[in-house]
Amino acid sequence: MKLLSLAALLSLSVLTPAIAQVKMDGQFVASKACPAVQSIKKGTNPGDVLVEAGKSYHVIGKNKDQASHYWVDVPGANPAQRWVAIDCGTVDGAVTSTVAAGGGAAVDTSKGTVKPKPKPKGPKGGVPYYAFAISWEPAFCEAMKDKAECKSETAASYAASHFSLHGLWPQPRRNVFCGVDRATAALDDQHQWESLPAPQMSAATKAALDKMMPGTQSVLERHEWIKHGTCYPGANADQYFSDEIRLINDVNGSAVQKFMAENIGKTIQAADLRAKFDVAYGAGAGARVHMSCSKDGMISELTISLKGNISTGTKLADLIAAADQADGGCEAGLVDAVR
Repeated sequence: MKLLSLAALLSLSVLTPAIAQVKMDGQFVASKACPAVQSIKKGTNPGDVLVEAGKSYHVIGKNKDQASHYWVDVPGANPAQRWVAIDCGTVDGAVTSTVAAGGGAAVDTSKGTVKPKPKPKGPKGGVPYYAFAISWEPAFCEAMKDKAECKSETAASYAASHFSLHGLWPQPRRNVFCGVDRATAALDDQHQWESLPAPQMSAATKAALDKMMPGTQSVLERHEWIKHGTCYPGANADQYFSDEIRLINDVNGSAVQKFMAENIGKTIQAADLRAKFDVAYGAGAGARVHMSCSKDGMISELTISLKGNISTGTKLADLIAAADQADGGCEAGLVDAVR
């Protein structure tokens, strides 16, 4: 009901879009290295992110019908949604709707109506699978020093020596915004997260989340819930975040975290990190881990492939073992220290 109320309020507002976005769902394949900017007009590029030649990215839109830029998801970037010039690659994907960057409702061009995705009902005969993203906060803060969580970070912070929670993302990647009206989804897409409704969870869950997800200081949890959590089986915010907290607590109590903490300020090999996953979670676990590095060579995030019913208490080792192997990502990276 809260989401519908927000949509109703937005529909009464007069919004002037900064950029009209034509939504898409497909793949962008970069033909060369190009800047992936946050703002087309200003050319801002937090982290100096580039798309890599030959690499495929999920494309979620273009800036207009006769586009100059595609809007793509860049794993490891923050924010992950970036604009890339159309001459930087090719796209295979279908146009689905047009939405105002200021948060106006989108129109489904095939139906002429505004409809949310249906609520998730859980797998029918299939087993759900996920991308579990955990960040190394000091590296994230190198590029995002003005974020509240980065301003408050010190060498004594928990996140200075432990993994931080980014998100648990139901797959495939297009499985987002389930049961969410398009006006609210537009707010999220344009990073107006403070305007999103707060997910409902217990005080205990929120306290644990604040520790494991420093980004709650920038209302990251609102984005994660609206975009990804609404597609989680059961679509219950407290369960979604509690399950994430259980998983990251497991990693932070393992040989993987110990290896990272022991090597702060040093460059490590991805193969050595994956070997620690094998120690902690069984042979082959490391092959289910993608390591992302910043342009400056710092380890920014690990994305772990999972498969299974998380809410039933399935062990992390079993969730990893059941998943498909991941592409390796960067081969080596610096374990950054708080600066």
